[in-house]
Amino acid sequence: MKVNTDQFPVVVQAYQTAGANEEFFAEQVVNTQAEIDNFTAMHTGLLIKARKLQNAEPGLKHPATLERRRRNSSSAVWMLLLLVIIAIVVAGFATGWIQRNFGITVGN
Repeated sequence: MKVNTDQFPVVVQAYQTAGANEEFFAEQVVNTQAEIDNFTAMHTGLLIKARKLQNAEPGLKHPATLERRRRNSSSAVWMLLLLVIIAIVVAGFATGWIQRNFGITVGN
């Protein structure tokens, strides 16, 4: 089953057929052709139908269609502060300032 890329997201459904009856079996919201191929492979031998996802179906939203939450800028501030502290400690050891002020002797 092929779906045009401008039609995503779509809902693919699998039905078991018994004579003239179609019994619902499975449903999945998909965003790519690869997801459709995976669904059809898992439900081989069943009747597969596709339909457009409607806005009235909020419970069926696929995680890939949801907007990503913006990161809080405080994490960037903490990372910057941590890098500055590490740089000061490295510079302090490299110049010998920490060893002189704290009485640390290395060696014999």
